[in-house]
Amino acid sequence: MNNNNSVIKRIGLLMGATSNKFIITNSIIQHKDKNSATRSVANRPGLPNNLQIITIEIKTKKILDIGTGAGLPGIVIALTNPETKVTLLDSNRKKIAFLTHVKAKLNLKNAELRHTRIEDYDVSEEQLIVCRALSSPNELIKKIKKNINEQTVILMMVSEDQDIFIEGYKTQYINSVAEKILKKKRGFLRISDLKN
Repeated sequence: MNNNNSVIKRIGLLMGATSNKFIITNSIIQHKDKNSATRSVANRPGLPNNLQIITIEIKTKKILDIGTGAGLPGIVIALTNPETKVTLLDSNRKKIAFLTHVKAKLNLKNAELRHTRIEDYDVSEEQLIVCRALSSPNELIKKIKKNINEQTVILMMVSEDQDIFIEGYKTQYINSVAEKILKKKRGFLRISDLKN
């Protein structure tokens, strides 16, 4: 089995019971709607500009997924980018126990699990921080500001394009391709140091 097929098989294991809603091929993850019509979720190489931006960010060598919960997006990033070290951080012991099982089942050598709060974790070496449903952008920056470095980029999953001002940082809203499938506003807020 080639490397792509191995990743596809492992993503299928991760999706488990919901895998009947998705078709996974070498370069495309597609979603089946109620009428069995298939719509593309992600298709490389002709990615839309917004997805290209996120794909470029994910190509960094060190990623921190804070408030990872069930491991999304960290587990998927680790599966699809085996050369990237992905740290999944959560303060809930049961979630980390579940992720320990997932990591073992999927044989993820590049995933590291941390049971701690973001306020107690040193983010100074992180290149990319990803998070979803954790807190407001301003609250997140307050929690990590003491030890974040100037090169770190933060990608937060958000439900709408908000006019966010964070002193000392620049923000950019990136539409998600999931909006078309979910029929809801979804996107990413890219936060970086003003000098970056």
